[in-house]
Amino acid sequence: MTAAVLLTVYALVLAAVAPAALQRASWVERAPRLGILAWQSLSIAVVAAVVLAGLTVAVPASAWGADLAQALNACVMMLRDSYASPQDALTITAALLASAAITARLIYSLGAELLRTWSERRRHLAVLRMVARREERLGVLVVDHDAAIAYCLPGRGGPIVLSTRALAALDGRRLAAVLAHERAHLHGHHHVLTATARGMRRAFPFVALFATAEQEIARLAELVADDAAVHAAGRLTVADALLTMADDQNTPASVLAAATHRTGQRVRRLLARTPPLRAIASLSIGVSARAAMAAPIVVAALPALLASVMDCCRMR
Repeated sequence: MTAAVLLTVYALVLAAVAPAALQRASWVERAPRLGILAWQSLSIAVVAAVVLAGLTVAVPASAWGADLAQALNACVMMLRDSYASPQDALTITAALLASAAITARLIYSLGAELLRTWSERRRHLAVLRMVARREERLGVLVVDHDAAIAYCLPGRGGPIVLSTRALAALDGRRLAAVLAHERAHLHGHHHVLTATARGMRRAFPFVALFATAEQEIARLAELVADDAAVHAAGRLTVADALLTMADDQNTPASVLAAATHRTGQRVRRLLARTPPLRAIASLSIGVSARAAMAAPIVVAALPALLASVMDCCRMR
């Protein structure tokens, strides 16, 4: 039960404390890719800790520290002893059901969100086939619209869509910046990141962590694309292009658009010219994020590791 308690406390502390700390961290703006990794790691760590807490109640990991024959015998004896007491049997059953329910809800929500994203993409493509024309020189689809619109549809080979107003408003360098931004979304598979974050929020809407992670991952995906555009066209040009596109707020929810409601913050970030993180800082953050995900597995398996080292199998 010690591992289950530790995992539960770990999940509660992460869910309660880490989101606010991560939102205040100044390095996130300077390294948005690492910021996305941190939010993903935090979300995965919380879910994994809760699921493994239930499993460690039902099947203590110490049984797996011996060889296979001993492990199987120990597990049979532990389960028999546990279910001999009605109170223990109820606890184990509840823990198993909770772990199974959380896992099933997560799988269903992620699958449903990804399916919804692809369904919306298919419907959107069907509309574009009727109203858009192909601009071969730019490799984009163009639609007649009075607002400056630029966005990309998710998926391999997903098209970039521009409105006639956007083409008229953007000169060569600003247009190159917008196209680089959208291509960065496609190459980085940002639609998968955002859809996964929406799926986790959908699975656990009562946990504030996942709603915050969804918002932050979507915001940081835009910063990653902005940085890619900077390499293609320069900071001032990207900022100018964002301001040009900022008036339109009517792009579909399932697409990734160059201009969003946080355009002002993104422009200020571009103009601030903050230096990138040093290599050692980036490495430390990456290792910490991965360690946060690995910690629940280590805690759950620690009794087995200790039993293996001591060449014994602790019996309950």
